[in-house]
Amino acid sequence: MKYRRTAEFGNDFRKLPVEHRKMFQEVVFDHFVPALAQGAHTGRVPWPRRLRIHKIDEVYSLTWSFSSPDGRALFTFTVEEGESGEPIVTWLAIGYHNIYRA
Repeated sequence: MKYRRTAEFGNDFRKLPVEHRKMFQEVVFDHFVPALAQGAHTGRVPWPRRLRIHKIDEVYSLTWSFSSPDGRALFTFTVEEGESGEPIVTWLAIGYHNIYRA
């Protein structure tokens, strides 16, 4: 699995308080990465309910905190060309419920 992030995600991430950055990273490493390894992105297994992942058009939303803060992150999946066909996660935005901006 490969990861990319947009400039917007990087800017949003830097604006988060340090403790919120740590919360996001813990959720990614403790729940998101293992779910990807098991094939949740392919539908072979369900996403952990803890992540509350849902699709909005072609973008996915992940909830990294349910309260104080109401943390969300947006991302997409693409597949690397060539033999590997490795999935690539592109992080688009991170913050709170206000990331659902037009």
